[in-house]
Formats: sequence, C-alpha cells, structure tokens
Amino acid sequence: MTDKLTLNLTEAGELLGLTLSQMRQLIRTRSRQKHQIPVFKLGKRLMFRRESLEAWVRQLEQANG
Repeated sequence: MTDKLTLNLTEAGELLGLTLSQMRQLIRTRSRQKHQIPVFKLGKRLMFRRESLEAWVRQLEQANG
C-alpha cells in the first residue's frame, strides 16, 4: 500500500485509522466542513492521494493546535 499513488476508500480509512462508515460520513459532510477531506472520483470510484491525506491531517493538527 505504501508505494501506491492513490488509495481507495478502504485503504484510505486504514491509513487514517477510520472505519468505512466514518470515511463515508466525512465524504458526505464535505461541503459543510472547513477542512474537507481530499477526495476525487476516478470514474465511479472515490480515490485519495496519500500525500493529500497526510497534508490534510497536518492541517487539522494545526487548526486544532
């Protein structure tokens, strides 16, 4: 998993330590969040860049000090 450029929903959840249900909730509430989880569609699949997820976590850490 570490060499992949993109991660699917399950892999992104594993990386973040979140369940599929928690990941889906983050995606559903994206438009209402100040710091939105970085996700994009590739065809019909939701995909995540590892680098973007790591940057997102750093951003959350800084915002919540």
